[in-house]
Formats: sequence, C-alpha cells, structure tokens
Amino acid sequence: MPAESITESDAKAYEKGRQSADRLKAALAAHGIVLPSLSGAWFVNGTGMVELGGCRADVADRLSAVLEASAPEGAEG
Repeated sequence: MPAESITESDAKAYEKGRQSADRLKAALAAHGIVLPSLSGAWFVNGTGMVELGGCRADVADRLSAVLEASAPEGAEG
C-alpha cells in the first residue's frame, strides 16, 4: 500500500494491531507458549488486526489447556 494513501486513522489501527500482538505474545510467554508467527497485521476496514499464523499441534494443545483452565463457569466451547 503506498504510504501516501495511509491515513492517520489507518496508522493508528495498524499500531493497535502491533500492540495487541505484543500483549498476546507476553501473555502466552507467561505460560511458556510461543507462537512464532504471531504478529501485528495490516488493518482491515480501519480495524487493527493480529496475525496468529500457524503453530504445532502440541502448542495448540497447551494453549487450549490454559484457556480451558481459566474458562468462566458454565462456558461451553
């Protein structure tokens, strides 16, 4: 995308995606989970996006276990 066509709002959305990706990386790392391809992504319709990418099955299982252990009572998947 040409730099001259990026608005201030678009730049803020892109930065939000990057910040959210960094926050998620840190939260996952606290549980010993690393998603190597996790990163901020280009904005879509003015919304910051995070690219989760692929991961090994064992990493997905560890992430699932962490989420399942902290799920609110009565939550169903």
